[in-house]
Amino acid sequence: MKQVLIVEDQRMPRENMERVISESDNYTLSASVNGADVALAICRRQRIDLILMDVCTSGNKDGIEAAAEIKAEFPNIKIIIVTSMVEVGYLQRAREAKVDSFWYKDISPERLDDVMARTMDGESVFPDKTPSVQLGLADSSELTAKEIEVLRYVCDGLEYSEIAEQMNISLRTVKFHISNILSKTGYANKTRLAIAVTNKNFIIPSSQEKNQ
Repeated sequence: MKQVLIVEDQRMPRENMERVISESDNYTLSASVNGADVALAICRRQRIDLILMDVCTSGNKDGIEAAAEIKAEFPNIKIIIVTSMVEVGYLQRAREAKVDSFWYKDISPERLDDVMARTMDGESVFPDKTPSVQLGLADSSELTAKEIEVLRYVCDGLEYSEIAEQMNISLRTVKFHISNILSKTGYANKTRLAIAVTNKNFIIPSSQEKNQ
């Protein structure tokens, strides 16, 4: 039986993953924890064959960062990144961390147990690209990299002047980017835009990002 570690801080997704494991004849749940910052310690003290690792967890370390540390020390442990966040940088970061597979909780066409089986058989299961999200009148793919960067700071609650300082650009340029985003999406103001982005799980606030 393959020993599985679940790292997930939301109750319902964690229980769903635990159910998948309990109903399988191939896996045993070794541990189920809320924070990625304790995952490496668990791998050091007990045998783990597969980790289902969420990106945004409790604690001070995100799942991709923790996965990179685990892979560096235990390269034979299979790791599947699981997330509901349609964050444009996650796929690249996950590949750089050398994780084995990547699964979107809500929109991946594959079932989790299928991804687990294929991963344990040595296959790497990754989406071809980050899924796009409808933001008002626009598709998220229509936003430029700079607009997405500005949008992260907007979601973080920063004012125009603070965004300009963080990005080392002029206040006028910040206003130009936000105006373009509002024009593309059709939202009346940046507050409504930030709420929509958060509800769509498109990006996470910049203060939560790790090593991007």
